[in-house]
Amino acid sequence: MVLVDKSAFCGGNSTKATSGINGAETSTQKTKKVEDSVELFTNDTLKGGAKRPELVKVLCGNSGADVDWLVDKFDLDMSLLARLGGHSAPRTHRGKERFPGMTITYALIQMVEKISERSDLARIINKAKVKQLICKNGAVCGLTYEKKGKEFTEEGPVILATGGFGADFTENSLLAKYRPDLMHLPTTNGDHTTGDGIKMGEAIGARSIDLEWVQVHPTGLVEPDDPEAKIKFLAAEALRGVGGLVINANGERFCNELGRRDYVTGEMWKSKPPYRLILNKAASDEIIWHCKHYTGRGVMKFYKSGEELCKEMGVPLTTLEAAHQKHYEASVKQEKDPEGGTFPAYPSGKSWDEPSGKTGVGKKFFHNVIDGSQVKTEPFYSAIITPVIHYCMGGLEIDVNSNVVDQKGKAIPGLYAAGEVAGGVHGNNRLGGNSLLDCVVFGRVAGKACAQYMLGDKVKETDLKELSGGGVGAPAAKL
Repeated sequence: MVLVDKSAFCGGNSTKATSGINGAETSTQKTKKVEDSVELFTNDTLKGGAKRPELVKVLCGNSGADVDWLVDKFDLDMSLLARLGGHSAPRTHRGKERFPGMTITYALIQMVEKISERSDLARIINKAKVKQLICKNGAVCGLTYEKKGKEFTEEGPVILATGGFGADFTENSLLAKYRPDLMHLPTTNGDHTTGDGIKMGEAIGARSIDLEWVQVHPTGLVEPDDPEAKIKFLAAEALRGVGGLVINANGERFCNELGRRDYVTGEMWKSKPPYRLILNKAASDEIIWHCKHYTGRGVMKFYKSGEELCKEMGVPLTTLEAAHQKHYEASVKQEKDPEGGTFPAYPSGKSWDEPSGKTGVGKKFFHNVIDGSQVKTEPFYSAIITPVIHYCMGGLEIDVNSNVVDQKGKAIPGLYAAGEVAGGVHGNNRLGGNSLLDCVVFGRVAGKACAQYMLGDKVKETDLKELSGGGVGAPAAKL
């Protein structure tokens, strides 16, 4: 296995994933007595925007086992759960420290490094840009890449994991072609995210799908010293999952914080900026590593009291108190009479929450709520937020085996895709926590299918600990 990456280090945007990875019927859920099912997760994902049930069945059906695989095989901490927007149960897993994308990606890379140190079964080539796919008799049989001005060739089937195109603002980019209306927005994507894999696939006749569906995330973090920066840090959706509230310039709530990302962004554009994401003490304590990390980077600020926060915002304390009181009262009514609310709720049922209910997407899940009387002396973490280009739902069309298909919908032998480069998995909107899951699930599916394609009935089970000499935590091999 040869891993070719044009960046100086591996991981891509996955290292930035901040909220977690979804899984239904996982060991963590069972330990915490969280009721969830593959069927419920599947329904949420389809309602959230996905359009191809056969791919959603793979994504959600493999989720529990694949999250447990990360925990068991890589000794990862995935012990914390959050409920993100559009989810009917807490199923987004993360650990107590570091961003979950960083945790997962680094562990996978370290495992490959360990194996490469001990044998020729794996190699990693960085600072190498793949130029084209090599085809023979309709099958992909290798690629060419450029490194230090020289061109090299690697032979064998190819798995593309090159991400989307959310940072390519050039006039001939896929973004300019399919979503020119978004070119003015900032992005959370690293500058390496330029759609290379999609373009290479299309060049050999692969079919792309849903390229017009680009997700604009509502909570890009605005750096006060550089508010116009084109690349921004992302405020994890988990911040809202633990109880964070979104307020406008007047200190008022105006949406369901746990609605779909495209919905929250849309409501922000209707309201008055600047927008803030605020977390009370209970909410911030539940996700304190993130809060301290953002504060250290200067994109979030700690306030000793709600009164102090209101002074900086320039709004009356009574306004923020009223917003919290209404939110609190709605949460009490929702608990007492979950189906008797005045407004339609999302993803289903009824809601008592007026600010979100008036938008047609009422809030029904409440967490770490405080009443208005607590606001004056309550400590808060707060960040100014803005909509940002975040994720490309479209890409090269794949089937249930992660095979990229041609213009007629037939699998191209020897070519696979996983992660953001693959299209059709999420439809017109991706639910939070499904991106890392997409990478892991379809990455494993692609790996197995590719091995089967290469080896046929000679495929056999392998042990990562044995191949790596003891796993990620083992000492480095002596060369």
